[in-house]
Amino acid sequence: MRKVAGTTALTVLGLIVIVLSSAWLRTPGFTQGGFASHDVAGILYNAMVLDRGGLPYVDTLELKAPGTFYLATWFAGPEARDIARFQIAANLWALLGLVLVAGLGWRLWGKLGALASAGLYALHDAHLDSMDANYVTWANAPQIAAFWLGIEAGRARSDRWRPTLWMLAGALASFAALCKRPDAVVLLALLVMAGVCSSARTRGWARAVDPGCVLAGFVLGHTPITLQYLAAGQLGALVDGYFLNRWGLRYVGASELGLGPSLREGALASAHFLGLAVVLASFPLFAALGRRVGAWRRAAALQESEARQLRELGFVLAWLLGTLIAASLGFRFYKGYFVAVAAPLCLLAAAPIGLLGRRCPAHWAPRALVLALCSVLVGRELLILDHTRADRAKPHDLGGRRIAAHLLANTQADDTIWIWGWHLWDVYPLAGRMSASTIYKSLGILSQPNDDTWRRPATRLRFVESEYSAQLIRELDAARPAYVVLGSTVPHRDFDELKSFLRRDYRRDYRVRIGRVQFWRRR
Repeated sequence: MRKVAGTTALTVLGLIVIVLSSAWLRTPGFTQGGFASHDVAGILYNAMVLDRGGLPYVDTLELKAPGTFYLATWFAGPEARDIARFQIAANLWALLGLVLVAGLGWRLWGKLGALASAGLYALHDAHLDSMDANYVTWANAPQIAAFWLGIEAGRARSDRWRPTLWMLAGALASFAALCKRPDAVVLLALLVMAGVCSSARTRGWARAVDPGCVLAGFVLGHTPITLQYLAAGQLGALVDGYFLNRWGLRYVGASELGLGPSLREGALASAHFLGLAVVLASFPLFAALGRRVGAWRRAAALQESEARQLRELGFVLAWLLGTLIAASLGFRFYKGYFVAVAAPLCLLAAAPIGLLGRRCPAHWAPRALVLALCSVLVGRELLILDHTRADRAKPHDLGGRRIAAHLLANTQADDTIWIWGWHLWDVYPLAGRMSASTIYKSLGILSQPNDDTWRRPATRLRFVESEYSAQLIRELDAARPAYVVLGSTVPHRDFDELKSFLRRDYRRDYRVRIGRVQFWRRR
């Protein structure tokens, strides 16, 4: 008993060290207080809309899921635009994800599994979600929690608690989807888990009860926001902007790579971002397959504990495949997309029959060889983390801050502005000024969808004339913003209607010079 308590205490101590080390790696996110990603400015702008009584998809033409907008109203200060506060909350949220990986690893594989899965995850996640407070960060923790609840529901002996656990798992899956739509893939893993567990316990139509509870929880998780839009008479805007989202479909279909090159790009990106975990995770898969084949040849059933372990290994694999599919949408393979992949992959790598596990069936010679390779990969991850930490400590939004300071000095609190340029979205929350148009960000709307990938730069932006460009001019003409700011890389010279509007009612402001950014002040 004393020995068990001692190993438990050592495990807890080791996990505390891992979490504190990860917190130290993230310290720039606790103190830097600037935008590391311009996408986060979009989150805060929608939170500002909510704070002022508006609704995303109604008062903004929005491409993203709405969950993070509501989180920002809670965590981004009294006006929902304090990036420093929002970053601190996001980094604490990310550390919660690490704690959940550790707890899930302990529940699945025991104490050593908890240390291995948490240690591997900590080597990857601070780099993969270095764009503090982005959509991927907020979606990851509820996705991990949803899967954990699915494991608990599958193990539950009581018919009283099992449906509740499945519903809670579905509700958390809806929370993940509301933060980032592709993370809804955890719902598919939960349905597989519920179907397998239900089939092993019941027959006939009763097997549909557990998957039905998962779906019910997923639907109920979307009920509050649905009721809010319904009460405002704007349910159609929510359906069009969140559930259907034609701009998202346009983004997904914009890649010109064929299937073969896209799969190759995905394999390269996975190896680049998660090489260490990929190497380690391959061992549990081969070992599990070998055990199944061996039991089949002997015509022998596996022991209950071993069968459950292999079944849950399969559940983790189903979750992993879902996250890989989600990371492949659009075939861009951006770094942040692999945050969701990291959790199931690290859990798979930490399985007891894997290279780091106590039941690894591999001979000592290949095991030592692979561990030597992994030591090199660990060194690589540490160098990447050191570089990420140093880069994150530098401000990446100085241009936006200079623009915001100029607008604050030359506008009133109730004046509106309009900004064109992805790298300038920061100005809205930094200046505390609202957009004069619902089209507050234009990438994929006034121009083609971004076509860069994880290793290839984007092509030059092209202006796309459409119903949205006409809508923009109508809204600018009606609102007459105090300032229009045009970024240095946007194709504003090709937008004839905008040029006419500016020449008629605005004049250039040359009092501040930031590259080729143009400031137009209302006459």
